[in-house]
Amino acid sequence: MLWQELSVVRKSGILERLTPAELQRQESMFEVLTSEASYIHSLKVLIDHFLMCRELDETLVIHDKKTLYSNIVSVYEVSQRFLKDLIHRLDENILITDICDIIQQHALQHFSVYIGYIRNQTYQEKAYSSLMQSNKPFAQVMRRLEESPLCRRLPFSSFLLLPFQRITRVKILLQNILKRTKEGTMEETTASRALASVSEIIKESNTQVGHMKQIEELILLSNSLEFQKLKAVPIISKSRFLEKRGELHELSKGVSLFSIRLKLTSIYLFLFNDLLVITYKKSSERYVVTDHAHRSLVQVQPIMFAAGSGAGESPPILKHSFCLLLLENHQGLATEHLLKAPSESDMHRWMAAFPSLDNPDREKEVIYEDWDCPQVQCVERYVAQQADEITMEPADIINVKRKTDEGWYEGVRLSDGEKGWFPSNNVNEITNEHLRRRNLREQYRIIQAEANVTVAKS
Repeated sequence: MLWQELSVVRKSGILERLTPAELQRQESMFEVLTSEASYIHSLKVLIDHFLMCRELDETLVIHDKKTLYSNIVSVYEVSQRFLKDLIHRLDENILITDICDIIQQHALQHFSVYIGYIRNQTYQEKAYSSLMQSNKPFAQVMRRLEESPLCRRLPFSSFLLLPFQRITRVKILLQNILKRTKEGTMEETTASRALASVSEIIKESNTQVGHMKQIEELILLSNSLEFQKLKAVPIISKSRFLEKRGELHELSKGVSLFSIRLKLTSIYLFLFNDLLVITYKKSSERYVVTDHAHRSLVQVQPIMFAAGSGAGESPPILKHSFCLLLLENHQGLATEHLLKAPSESDMHRWMAAFPSLDNPDREKEVIYEDWDCPQVQCVERYVAQQADEITMEPADIINVKRKTDEGWYEGVRLSDGEKGWFPSNNVNEITNEHLRRRNLREQYRIIQAEANVTVAKS
């Protein structure tokens, strides 16, 4: 239901006195209340229908139950208090004066419960998947519970995602309120403070989730790397994280009875924020380290061809190739590796990860300046497959910084400044210049508002 559809609002005659902008702001604030009520209803299904089910409880040990539900009861209690305060504000006056002060108060005092829940989410997913595969009684009861009309055909895993989705939704709703609030007013200051507080909750949640994933990933990698003839490098470090990994081919000279020819050898690279490790694959989960270097001592160089080699075109075997230079490897020596990527996009993405000795004009890659970059909108969700990629949700607006002819874009998301690569098939370009400029202006206002609050706190 919309705010303007409430019978008390229609009968009051207040709708005739509001401008379209004021009406939009009322609807934006009212949506916080209605969406919170819907969210609490779904949380109640998770708690009453699943958590409190005695038959399901009998299939779980205490540890699995704690991992599966985390602090969902605390999250539910916080949401109940939040909704109660929102309803009380609505009861005070049919014309909602403001709700951003309520959001900020709860963000500062209560919303920290979301951090603990979101931090545990990775372990929730693993625990649930493991239980469904190895615990038949649990799986049987779970499937029966999911068939209940209460679930509205939604799986149990969808209910577990509710808190993460809700805190993100609150941020989006706050951004809408801020866009529709007059500049220079007290309401704008309050909305900016609330947005900054909620953004801090999300940022801290993502930081903790990311840190735990990084440590877990480093542990797995450390166990899979073999330093047979090299002095081992300690992979696990609090400040280290994996940025990119992938298989390439190294080109080297092979001598036959009658000629010298180029030979392709499969290698596997692990690129961390401070370290490059070169390996070859021993098995599906084991890698033997052949060389490594500090990232600051690694450079790339494009392969240049003489005009006589076919109008400057590369031989087929050298297509998508580049030179990787280790200025100082594990032995303290300078080494060169001629590498061949699976595709041109992969070649550009690997080269973009290191400083380049040369910067020639690339015919099949377009790089844009900040002031002249295209803008796209996500139309289909994309989940990042590599650390240098970006996960996108429908409606995300992204400034494109670089394009390759194989359908990969590199860009910056307007809502949070996150950078990464993504496939062009999942987005539509915004060709309307008026809409593009409006997106930029609105985002600039939100960023400035958050920055001003941060400066004021400092």
